[in-house]
Amino acid sequence: MSARDLRPIVRIRLGVAVAVLGLLVPLAACDGDGDGSGGSTPPPTSPPAPATSAPPDAGAAGDALYFYPPVEGATLTYALGGMASGTSEVVVDSVTTGGDGDVVTITETVNSGGTPVTVERSFTTGPDGGLTVSAAAFAASAPGMEVTATGDDLTIPPISELEAGGTASGETFVEFSGAGFDGRSDVVYTISGRGFESVTVPAGTVEAYAVELDLQLENSTVGSVEGTMTYWFLPGFGMVRQDFDLGPITGTTELSESSEPVA
Repeated sequence: MSARDLRPIVRIRLGVAVAVLGLLVPLAACDGDGDGSGGSTPPPTSPPAPATSAPPDAGAAGDALYFYPPVEGATLTYALGGMASGTSEVVVDSVTTGGDGDVVTITETVNSGGTPVTVERSFTTGPDGGLTVSAAAFAASAPGMEVTATGDDLTIPPISELEAGGTASGETFVEFSGAGFDGRSDVVYTISGRGFESVTVPAGTVEAYAVELDLQLENSTVGSVEGTMTYWFLPGFGMVRQDFDLGPITGTTELSESSEPVA
C-alpha cells in the first residue's frame, strides 16, 4: 500500500468504526491490529474562550485558512487525546502556487501505541483564502486501508464570508477497502464559522478562528453517525487544535511543537 493510496485522509478508529471516518480527525491513531484500542488522556484543561472579534494584528499573518503552514520543510507535532493517545508528526514536503491557489503537500506519521501509519496528503488554499479538503478525509488511515473512490471535495469558505454569516453545505462519499472488507461512507455536512477565540495548546496561546463541521454519516458497516468536528485555524499558519464528537467517537488534537512560530 503506497502513501498515495491513502491520500489525503484524516484519521479515526474504534474497531469497525475505523471505517467510518479518517483524516479531518487526527484519528489515524489506530493500533497495529487496527482495533483502535489504546490508552486515553484527559481532555484539555484550558477550553477555548468565548468567541471575540478578530484581534487587531490578525491581518499580519494574512487571513487565509491553511491546514498546515505553507512553508517547505516546516515540521509540526500534534498530541492526540481522548479515545487514543499518541502523536502526529507532520513534515511539509512542498508548497506550490498556481491559479487554484497554494497547494501544501505534507507527510504525516501517526504513532498511537502500535505500528506507525505514514501517509501523504495535500490541501489547497484558494486565492480567496478558503480551504479545500478531499472527501478522502472520510476514510480511515489505518494499516491496510485503501481509498478506492471519492465524491466531491469539501471547501471551507474564507473567514470574511464566515464572519458575514456564510455557511457551506453539501454531500459527498468515500469508498474504501482493507482487512477483507469493502465499505462506503455517505456524508452530509454543514460548515460554519464561530469567530476568533483564544486557544491554549502546548505550543502556546493564540487567537484562532473556530470552524464547525456538522456531520451526518451513513456508513455501510456501522450505520448512522452524527456529530460535530471543530477546528481552530491560526490564519496564515494552520490548525492548532481540533475537537470531535461523533457519537461514541470523541477526541482532541493539539499542536505541541512547531518549527514555525505560532504567535
